[in-house]
Amino acid sequence: MLIEPLVLVSIPDMINRSILSKILMIRNRYQVALGIELYISNFQKTAKKILSLKRVLNKHEIPFAFYLNELKEDDLNELISLNNIKPEYIAIQGLASGNSQDYISLCEATANILSGIGRQDTELVIKNSIYPNTGILSSDLLRISREAKCGVMVDTEALLHSINMIRKWSRLNKAAPSNKKERECYERYGFFVREGKILCPLRSLKDLTLEAQLSQMKAERYHISGSNTAITDKSIIEQSEIKDAPFHRYLVSRVMSMKPKSITVKSCTQKGIHNLDIAFRSAKTLFEHLNKKQIQEVIE
Repeated sequence: MLIEPLVLVSIPDMINRSILSKILMIRNRYQVALGIELYISNFQKTAKKILSLKRVLNKHEIPFAFYLNELKEDDLNELISLNNIKPEYIAIQGLASGNSQDYISLCEATANILSGIGRQDTELVIKNSIYPNTGILSSDLLRISREAKCGVMVDTEALLHSINMIRKWSRLNKAAPSNKKERECYERYGFFVREGKILCPLRSLKDLTLEAQLSQMKAERYHISGSNTAITDKSIIEQSEIKDAPFHRYLVSRVMSMKPKSITVKSCTQKGIHNLDIAFRSAKTLFEHLNKKQIQEVIE
């Protein structure tokens, strides 16, 4: 039985023999098309390695995708123009902002950059992020997606963090738009920016939930990790392992209810170092969960 959707493991910069052997071992055990999502923190350093990486992946029929952690038009165009790369997708996140007026203009700038990219049949998706990057909730992310004519990727950890912090900040500030810039941002996105915080009127908070956000975005691609509290003060501390625990079963079930094309598992420390042992264990647990779910669906 071929497990669906496609599962990818986020890895840094380049694949080595150890990573390759783990991918092949898990693929053979679970009979799945396990792939990799290459996390590109410095495109110019990584670009020269991509073609040789593609040859290795093609030899072993391993699907792959790219994630650019910073939106730079030249880098994105160069990546797409590399000969015969044809990744599953290229994911990016939006530009960084400072206040309500900046937020509106940078959402528009993000959409303008993406809409001007020559796709060459490459699937381009914008991933939600945490403030100060644009593309935080369904309202602004979907607007950027429509204007840029690109897809959406949901990072469940970033989304849960954003929801929790917006609830906390809004209750402490008893938030309501207080000037023209804040009102314009609120009318567009359902929230506004003040002193480095994303705020919503209190009456809006009851509808600010993971379930509602996922239903509104209807994304086909997802990033998941085992943590919902790892991101603090705009920095990633460490993304924990997906286990056979109630929260993780709930999270995977919610994502699967969206009928995704792909799910990427990841684990990254505050310094940007990937913990691949955690990521591969998470992938195994995810396969166990998906296998049980699909067997149950056949029985029913």
